Amino acid sequence: MAKGSGFSGGKSGILALEINDERELYEHYMPFVQGGALFVPTKRNHELGDELFFLLSIYLHSDPIPMTGKVVWVAHQGSGSSQREGVGVQFTDEQAELKIQIEQALTGTVHAQHPTLTM
Repeated sequence: MAKGSGFSGGKSGILALEINDERELYEHYMPFVQGGALFVPTKRNHELGDELFFLLSIYLHSDPIPMTGKVVWVAHQGSGSSQREGVGVQFTDEQAELKIQIEQALTGTVHAQHPTLTM
């Protein structure tokens, strides 16, 4: 996987997102999406509503977490306010505990006015 916040296509073509600290988590987390979401940088073409699988390596867990969710945000190269190409993937009900862990880790910053990768 890429060092620092990033993604990897890997030889198998599976997307992977690595979040190493609170700052990177803040940049990737999308609290404005119902149920929560993560921004996953990718150059692959995805449409709203697509189901997407990726592996999440996050400092809150020792092992990568297989994630599946619905694409609810698409940022193409050169689009508006987005700093990076990628997609926002909405959490499923099965990921409710992860959402709680993320929001607890970001207590005090989740609604801060610092720039993120989406807004």
